[in-house]
Amino acid sequence: MSWTLPWLFLTVLLGSAPVLAQVENQEKMLEEWQKLPRWQEDYSLNAAANSQQLRIDGLRPEMTIGFGGRYDRVVEGAELDLAFMISPAMVDTVSQLRVSMNEEVIGSVSLQKSMANTVQRRSFNIDPRLFTSYNQLRLELISEVFNGQCTLASPAAWIEFLDDSTLTLDYQQLRVANELSYFPEPWFDRNDFSAVNLNFVSFGVPTMATAEAHAVLASYFGQVADWRAVTVEHYDVEPAIGSLLQDHEWRQQWPQDHAIMTLTNEQRPRPFHRLEKVTAPTVRVVPNPAYPAYKLLLIAAPDEEQLRATVSTFVLSNQTMSGDQVVVEPQALAPRDAYQAPRWVSTERPVQISELVDHPSELQRSARNTAPVNVELRLPPDLFIWQRNGIPLDLRFRYTPPLSEDESRMLVSINNEFIKAFDLNETGSENNEERLRIPILSGSLLPEDDNVTLPSFRLGAVNNMEFRFDFGNVSDVCSTPPLLNSQGVIEGDSTIDLRGYDNYVALPDVQLFMKTGYPFTRWDDLSQTLVVVPEQLNGDLYVTLLMTLAKLSGATGYPATQLELVSAANLPETTDKDVLLIGSQSLQRFLKAYGTAELDRQIEKQRLAGREQLLYSPQLALRNSGPSAAVVGFRSPFAEQRSVVAVTATTDSYLDRYRQALISDTLSNEMTGFLAVLTPARVSSFEPQESYYVGNLSWWNRLMYHLAKYPVLVTVLALLALLVLVIALYRLFVAKVRTRQ
Repeated sequence: MSWTLPWLFLTVLLGSAPVLAQVENQEKMLEEWQKLPRWQEDYSLNAAANSQQLRIDGLRPEMTIGFGGRYDRVVEGAELDLAFMISPAMVDTVSQLRVSMNEEVIGSVSLQKSMANTVQRRSFNIDPRLFTSYNQLRLELISEVFNGQCTLASPAAWIEFLDDSTLTLDYQQLRVANELSYFPEPWFDRNDFSAVNLNFVSFGVPTMATAEAHAVLASYFGQVADWRAVTVEHYDVEPAIGSLLQDHEWRQQWPQDHAIMTLTNEQRPRPFHRLEKVTAPTVRVVPNPAYPAYKLLLIAAPDEEQLRATVSTFVLSNQTMSGDQVVVEPQALAPRDAYQAPRWVSTERPVQISELVDHPSELQRSARNTAPVNVELRLPPDLFIWQRNGIPLDLRFRYTPPLSEDESRMLVSINNEFIKAFDLNETGSENNEERLRIPILSGSLLPEDDNVTLPSFRLGAVNNMEFRFDFGNVSDVCSTPPLLNSQGVIEGDSTIDLRGYDNYVALPDVQLFMKTGYPFTRWDDLSQTLVVVPEQLNGDLYVTLLMTLAKLSGATGYPATQLELVSAANLPETTDKDVLLIGSQSLQRFLKAYGTAELDRQIEKQRLAGREQLLYSPQLALRNSGPSAAVVGFRSPFAEQRSVVAVTATTDSYLDRYRQALISDTLSNEMTGFLAVLTPARVSSFEPQESYYVGNLSWWNRLMYHLAKYPVLVTVLALLALLVLVIALYRLFVAKVRTRQ
C-alpha cells in the first residue's frame, strides 16, 4: 500500500504530459488573432489609494488600498514595488513593515534606525491565486518608540510611501460565455475601478438614427459607470467601394477589445453580410468577428426607426435577460419630470445617508481601518441657498465608548473644509434616545433647534462629506494605540432634508455643464434637450458626441432615453428646448440661422482670439493661428429660461482637448464663466458680461435677491419707504386732531 499512491501519481503525471503538450502545441499553431491575449499593466499606488495619504505611523499603523478585478481576465503574475522612507525614531529590535494581500501576508521588512533619511526599495512577489473580484492591499507598521520610561506608540514612528511605488500585474484574457445575463459585463465591470473604454463599431458615415441610438447606448454606460471616467473609440469598418481587403487588413479595422454595434436589415458589414434578416428587434452577444477572445454586443432591428426605439427600451429593461439573445418589444416611454435624477439629492423628501453609498459597510470604521467615511453629496446644480443657514442634516452615529476620557473624536468635513468635532465620551450612542442631533454651523444653538446644518456657502453641485473617527487611548504611564475593538458607524438613517428649497441659478456657467451637464440634466432623460451635430459626422465629432452623452448620464444616473438629435442642416425654425451644439459647423449654422445677438452681448468688451475660427462673431479682435477648443454658453434666442451650450474647436481633431477636460477634474475646475477656451498651454475662462436666470424662485424672493446686489439702492428705497410711512402717519394724526377739534 505504501507504493500504491506514488505509482498512481506517477501514472497520472505521465498520462497527462502528452495532453498538456498537445494543448501547448495547439496554442502555438493558432493565428495571432485567435490567441488569448496576455499583457502587463502597472498601477501607481498613489492613484489606487484614492486620495488617502500614503503614510502610516504608530497611532495609525495600517493603510488599506482596495482595487477590483474583472471577471473576464485572470492575474497570472503580480509584483509589488515599494519605495519608502522611515522615521529615525524606530526601535531596531521591534519595528517592521508587514505587507498583506487579501488577509494573506506576502512579506515583511525589518526596519532599522540606520535606514532613515534614505529611500528604501523592496519588491514582493504576490501569488496570483490571492486575487479576487475585490482585493485589499494592506500595509502595516509594527513599531515602538523608546521614551526613557516605557515604549509607546507614537506618530514619531512613521513610514512615508513615495509616488513611484507600483503594483505590476500580468493578465491573461479569458473566454467568456455568450450570455446576456451578465450584462453590462464584459463591456463594463463594476469591479473594475479604472476608466471605462467603450468601442463603437459602424460602417461608413453613421446616419442620424444610428448616431442617436449609439448616443443613448453611451449614456447608459455613462450611467452605470457613475464616478468612473468614460472614454470612447469609434471604428469605421466599411471598406472603400470596389476594394477587396485581405484577411489581415479588415481585421485591423476592428477593435481588439469588447465592442458594440447596431444593425438594420439594410446594413451589413463584411463579417455579417450573410447574417439573416430579423423580423423583430433583437439583442445578441457574439464573439468579436476579428478577435474572438472578446465579445460584440449586436443590436439588430428591421429598420432605423425601430432601432432607435429598441435601444431606449433595452437600456431600461436589461436586468432580467438570459441566453445569448433576447427579442425586444419597443415600448412608448413617457418623458420624466424635472429634477428626478437618481443621483441628485431629492428636494421632495428627506434622503437617508444609506441611499448615498453602495453598501452599509462603507459607513463603518474601526481602530484598524482609520480611513474616513466618505459620502458623495450631489445636489441639484441650481439649488437656491441664499440667506439660508444651511442644509439640515439629521446626523446620527454610534461608537464603542472609550474606557476613560481621552482624545477620541468624530470629525466632520465638507469638501476638505473642517466643520465640527464631536467628543466620543464614555456614554456611546447605542440607544435611539442618545442619537446626536447637534447643529454644526447655524445661527442658533437653542435646544429646540436640533438639526445638524451643512454650511451652504461651502457647498457646490458635487460635494464630499467626510466623517473621521479618531480613537485614542491613554494608560497611567504613557499613550498606547487605540484598542483594536474600537468601532464607529454613521447611522444609515441619518437624513438630509432639502424640502422647501427653490431652484434658481445665474447662467451662463460652463462649469455647471462640465461638472453636471446643467442645464440639460434638469430633465435626466434629456426630453427637453435638442442636440445639434454636423450633417457629416467624422470620427472626432462622433466620439465627442458619445462621450458628452456619457458624461451627462453619469451625472444624473439615468440614460438619455428621450434624446433628440438633428443635423445642423435641418435646424428647426424654433424650439422650446435647451440646445447643445457639437462642432464648429453646428455653431456656425446656428448663429447664421438665428443671429449672433445673444453671443455678442457676452463677447462685448472681451478681447478674445480666434475670429471665425472658433466663435464666428464679428466682435472678436484677433485671428489665432494655433489650435484651440472652447465651451461657450449663452441664452437661447427662443425663450428667456432656455440656454445654448456649444462645444467647438478650430479643427475637429482638436476636440480631443475638450474630451480631455471632460474626464479631468483638474481641467474642468478651471472652466468657468460663459466661455472657457482650451489651448495647448492653458485654460482661459471669461466671466459673462450679462447674466440671465433660470429657475422657479417666487417673485418676492427674486425681488429681494436681486435688490441685495445694490445695497445703496436698498438703503435709498428703505429711507424713501420710511419717509412715506412718516408722512402717512403724520397726516393720519393731523386728521385725527382736526376731527377732535
